[in-house]
Amino acid sequence: MPNRLVNAKSPYLRKSAHQPVDWYEWCQEAFEKAKREDKPILLSIGGVWCHWCHVMAKESFENPQIAQIINEHFVAIKVDRDERPDIDRRYQEVVVALTGAGGWPLTVFLTPEGKAFFGGTYFPPEDRWGRPGFKSLLLRIAQLWKEDRDRIVRSAEHIFRELQAFSSTNFKDFLDEDLLIRGMGALLSSIDYQKGGIGNAPKFHHAKAFELLLYHHYFTKEELVKRALSVSLEAMAKGGVYDHLLGGFFRYSTDDDWHIPHFEKMLYDNAELLRLYSLAYQVFGDDLYRYIAEGIVEYYKRYGSDPEGGFYASQDADIGILDEGGYYTFTDQELESILDPEELKIARLHFGTRSMHSGKMVLYMNLRPEQVAKALNVSEEKVKDVIKSLKTKLLRYRENREMPYVDKTIYTNWNGLMIDALCVYYKVFGDSWALNMAKKTANRLLKERYQEGQLWHAENVEGYSEDYIFLSYGLLSLFELTQEATYLQASKELIDRAIELFWDEQGWGFFDRQKGGEGLLEVKTKPLQDTPTQSANGTAPYVLMLLEAILGDTKYGELAEKNLMAFSKFIREIPMASHSYLLSLYAFLKGIFKVETSEHFERALRAFRPFKVVLKKEIDGLLVCEGKTCIKHSSPEEAGL
Repeated sequence: MPNRLVNAKSPYLRKSAHQPVDWYEWCQEAFEKAKREDKPILLSIGGVWCHWCHVMAKESFENPQIAQIINEHFVAIKVDRDERPDIDRRYQEVVVALTGAGGWPLTVFLTPEGKAFFGGTYFPPEDRWGRPGFKSLLLRIAQLWKEDRDRIVRSAEHIFRELQAFSSTNFKDFLDEDLLIRGMGALLSSIDYQKGGIGNAPKFHHAKAFELLLYHHYFTKEELVKRALSVSLEAMAKGGVYDHLLGGFFRYSTDDDWHIPHFEKMLYDNAELLRLYSLAYQVFGDDLYRYIAEGIVEYYKRYGSDPEGGFYASQDADIGILDEGGYYTFTDQELESILDPEELKIARLHFGTRSMHSGKMVLYMNLRPEQVAKALNVSEEKVKDVIKSLKTKLLRYRENREMPYVDKTIYTNWNGLMIDALCVYYKVFGDSWALNMAKKTANRLLKERYQEGQLWHAENVEGYSEDYIFLSYGLLSLFELTQEATYLQASKELIDRAIELFWDEQGWGFFDRQKGGEGLLEVKTKPLQDTPTQSANGTAPYVLMLLEAILGDTKYGELAEKNLMAFSKFIREIPMASHSYLLSLYAFLKGIFKVETSEHFERALRAFRPFKVVLKKEIDGLLVCEGKTCIKHSSPEEAGL
């Protein structure tokens, strides 16, 4: 018999519908049951794309003995973190505070009121690897709940009070250039200048950090900034963290060299990286960056989008029974059987291979085509033709395998980011598909998700502040390309509603959700850290500044300044917390670069300039406004475009 998750909207929850655990979705009924039966709550949060979520499901939640313990002693709640980022955000904070690390699967134990008292991430079914087994942990917590409940409740209350206290902490402070300098210094000191990226493995993409460096290089021309950019962008592009047969980035690298990824493909990563690599190509003209941007678009053309508009949330890492990366990897024998001798010779130079624990190999780019041509003393065009041929063969072979599951849920916030990325990509490469899909997606979201002033995150899930802010941002990018007033009006309406619903009049900044809810949803939270995407409060000031520049309404500029001031003290203390915030701060310090023109509209639109917005106006030449100063120019060259 399936459990009640069989009727869930979330594909992740439905995949748990035939487990023997008596799962609930996050709902009032589950909390009432816990109170009525005097049981603690087991909260499990994960995603349909998450390999270790699948592992824990297979080892523990499909285990009848463990399921019996859960059903007897706990009320079990399953949450999809993509569908309910508000729940995930709060309980992640607890687990990070308790253990020093978070992630998925997130496993948290709660009082019947939803207050957390213990948690972790993945637990093996039995004691191993120096970690407690899930079975023994469940039994121990059930015992403590009966024998030492007062201590558990005191601990939960203490954690809850600490969260409440932190959420009400005032981080308001003044804004100055030193805040930006401090952030840039922290970022540059964290770069791995040998292997690229930020810090050590596991390595994530941090697209907004590198966009910040790209803009900083424009203004400063510092060689260190260029080096940080080039080594990182090239390492990510050439590494196995990118799918070299089709396109698209995987979620992160498990090693310092970017060779062995976790194989999930996430829309939010690829949207931010599409924007980044398009801009990087525009600035540096490196064909590697074009290859990456075009590959991301090709992946979404083929597998990641709905023809009617909208982009799918993710693609799983696994096929079969916990075969992580099995779809994407090859054995040496497979390569020899698929490719002819000439192709194999070039493949062994072009691709490097790193063996996984399974013995299968991840393909990464070892030598670029021009380097292969030089090594073989043949023409670059010849090498490119052979690489195209061998990739087609390998991809065709791969596509005969079972394909990892694609979650076709269309989340408003991530689609807002993708609309913006497609607009940037269109400016740089002129791909009409990108513009058409941006328009289709925007039109669909406005028609289906925005009704009577209410924006929806997903079906039956009320919109969060990031849904309003990211979609507003995407619509502004689309307005700039099309100059269609409907997109500007919708963007303004969304931001006005976000201010009405989420703005903190006392402390400033945007809360993530509307008031109320069970458990830690009582705790008000204003997201600033860029995890896993750029944050609502990092991006919002820039959107507000754009609206002020376009509409001439100083209300938005004043709110942008307050939004930045609300977190200034926090960023002074932890400057790596939010690079999206630092980007907005940079724009605030420099001013939006507004260009009004008719004759030179296309040229102005496609020119690279940080914090630029272009409006089509019947003006002789170009009117450029930066901050409070406007100057008329006769040509794009004179205007610095």
